[in-house]
Amino acid sequence: MQRRYIYANLEKLDNLVFAYGIDQSDFVHGIKRLPANIVSLVGVDDDEHAVNAHTGLNVINDENEIRRYLLQTHSLPVKWLDYDEVGDLDFLTATEIAELLYLGHMDRPIRSPFNYKLRNHYVFLEQRNGGIKLYFYYISAFSHVLSAAIIRHTLAAYRGRRMFMRSLSVPRVPEDILKQLVKLMPDGLFIYFDQSMVRQRQLLVPVHTEMANDDIEVFDPDRSEENRRTHNVATLEFNLVSGKWGLQVHDQAAFEDHL
Repeated sequence: MQRRYIYANLEKLDNLVFAYGIDQSDFVHGIKRLPANIVSLVGVDDDEHAVNAHTGLNVINDENEIRRYLLQTHSLPVKWLDYDEVGDLDFLTATEIAELLYLGHMDRPIRSPFNYKLRNHYVFLEQRNGGIKLYFYYISAFSHVLSAAIIRHTLAAYRGRRMFMRSLSVPRVPEDILKQLVKLMPDGLFIYFDQSMVRQRQLLVPVHTEMANDDIEVFDPDRSEENRRTHNVATLEFNLVSGKWGLQVHDQAAFEDHL
């Protein structure tokens, strides 16, 4: 059975987030505005999506279609980046096109993941182990994606408890709590919804960091918590009556000297 937790590791130098328990729907519901255009970095399907003649890559140039595509379930890993104007791809050199193909195949850029001709803000690389690699031009945008993922997991944890019959409305996680959680990401942030409990009408979710920071490229989502060696640093709290969020910090030092 798939474990229910969020993992997020930040490489500040590259504005790279490797995440597990976060998906395309969280991206759609989290960012302030969807990209106007996206280009797929893998595969070509002439029947499903348009193909840019210059690059030979699939493109989607309609916001509603982009939303539908990002919310769909796909049989193969989804990999894409956004670009600013419809004609921007036509100005890429052969070397730059090769770099896009390398990015889609190897899940890492040869140089920067951000191309000045495309003026892209995101690179989304779904991994075969269920994780994703996300490059953000502005890393602050990730906090809103994290909020969307937390809301989704909170609702799932609530619905999984048969004692609760009424519907639940979960608001966005406050900015001050998100900033605290993002501070933990360089050390590997874990939010364990599968270890959550309810006390005094509050959903309590353990927040951990890695004691030994593993290589994000070889992250194994099925490793047990004991084998992963994580450390409980806080508890994320959601009041099921008032709908208010809270963060109870257990290890203040874990939140210092990061971002």
